[in-house]
Amino acid sequence: MSLCLCAYAAPDPKLGVGRPVTEHYIAGWNIDVAPDGNNLPPGQGTVKGGEKVYQAACLGCHGAHLEGGMGPALAGGAGSLPTPKPLKAVGSYWPYATTLFDYVRRTMPFQQP
Repeated sequence: MSLCLCAYAAPDPKLGVGRPVTEHYIAGWNIDVAPDGNNLPPGQGTVKGGEKVYQAACLGCHGAHLEGGMGPALAGGAGSLPTPKPLKAVGSYWPYATTLFDYVRRTMPFQQP
């Protein structure tokens, strides 16, 4: 990812706001994960471990069987986006585990990503 720092490189002395942008500062925001897994954080996981996380953190909004509730359904949707009634779910938008991981890390839980 390339980022132009030209507009953000120095504080504005007139307004007294801003700070220099450093590589360390940018690294904290550069958390995107590509479909090929590039930029995944170190670690590992299992289906059983993921199930425990889901039950603890996701079930309340997305349902015991991914059917939805307060939050949208997560199961299904593959190939439905171009239809008159698309099912906007994981299978519609995130066909790769890596991009799903990226989305969940950035946005969930809704009140505190």
